[in-house]
Amino acid sequence: MQKIIKLTIVVFVTILCIANVSYSANKEILLKTTSTWDNAKYKKLKIKNPEVTVLKITINVNEELPMHKHDLVNIAYVKKGILTVVTDDNKEITLHEGEVLPELVGKYHYGKNTGNEPVELVVFYIGEIGTPLSVNK
Repeated sequence: MQKIIKLTIVVFVTILCIANVSYSANKEILLKTTSTWDNAKYKKLKIKNPEVTVLKITINVNEELPMHKHDLVNIAYVKKGILTVVTDDNKEITLHEGEVLPELVGKYHYGKNTGNEPVELVVFYIGEIGTPLSVNK
């Protein structure tokens, strides 16, 4: 009986030690928003068949993407470089390495590299299966 009590105590202490292990991983919220960068609120999302796509996009020095729009929610993380986004009514935002952009939905815009090194973006898209990621004007 004493062996069972000692074993129970050892197991209990071991569980307590494991439960109190601290982890060195850190987390930092990069973006938490209810709107795009131009303050347009996200509308109620009705996605019956959701599809998530993640792209790595590289924009070379002095390169400009074509005017386009997105009909789904997407978020761009600037991994490297300086990106300027311009709307068709000339609103602008400039982002640097480590910044996050809640992209425009349904509004035409384009991105351009305004730095002196390639821009590397990681872009996360969520929408209905089969929705194009972008539509050129």
